[in-house]
Amino acid sequence: MKKSKLLLFVCCAALAAGSVPVYGAQIPEPTVSEDRPAASIFGGMTQALELIDLEQEERVERIGEMCREDYAKSGVLASVTAAQCILESGYLTSELASEANNCFGMKAMLSNNDWEDSAWDGVSVYRKQTREEYSGQVVTIEADFRQYDSMEASLADHSAYLLGAKSGSGLRYEGLRGEEDPQRAVQIIKDGGYATDSSYVDKVCAIIERHDLTRFDDIDGVETAQDEEREPAKKKKDKKVQKAAVSPGNGTLTYRDGYYRVRKSWTDLDTQIGAFGVLENAKEACKPGYQVYDAKGNVVYTLP
Repeated sequence: MKKSKLLLFVCCAALAAGSVPVYGAQIPEPTVSEDRPAASIFGGMTQALELIDLEQEERVERIGEMCREDYAKSGVLASVTAAQCILESGYLTSELASEANNCFGMKAMLSNNDWEDSAWDGVSVYRKQTREEYSGQVVTIEADFRQYDSMEASLADHSAYLLGAKSGSGLRYEGLRGEEDPQRAVQIIKDGGYATDSSYVDKVCAIIERHDLTRFDDIDGVETAQDEEREPAKKKKDKKVQKAAVSPGNGTLTYRDGYYRVRKSWTDLDTQIGAFGVLENAKEACKPGYQVYDAKGNVVYTLP
């Protein structure tokens, strides 16, 4: 189906459902640069495709280190960016990540929103089929997604979007820059309309905990060429999402993060399904043989 007919079909479907999707300016035909620069102003030229064959934990380490560098420049927590990257690219195995270094599913045009310091060249796109929902109706369309020279550029553009996207006259994700608590940072992103999934905050925070990603939030000693231009973000973090302590006198694990954990038993960390900020979400994830525990290890829910 030709693009014009396809666009007409989608618009008609949206009108029938009572809403009209917002489209940006005309996007040029996809282009791929054959002469990529040997280095990048964004810190490197890492290709997602080159990392796919690594063990998952090694991929996490590489992602985390890149996000640490990005945090030093942007002020967006490395743990949050890394967890979003892992969730949205499937540990870099998604088609967009491997073929276009697009680790966050960033479309060429995002509801006509524009922002400063974009790392995208404004031309290179990767076209693929995607499913879109308009007022409850799901249609499959061809869409243009941003193609980046490197993962570093994808990370930089994602952070620039989160810091610069507007909602009316204000920022869509107001308060994100410099926020030091991962859960609050993810909640700011969710509340700004980044994701419609009601469990998005819990999913991102569970990934942060699973891989102890807050260790990448320590950026002391990380040097960046933009330190003098951007707001400093070099502060050591003393609040680890997964960092547990032994409570005096009883020898039990306690956490200071307030999450509800779903496990077979409190001490069996390997069976954990996830950590949830909302009790109802933890209850929904609970399975036979598992229980929901509060941050102190108390059972707060068991399947009837």
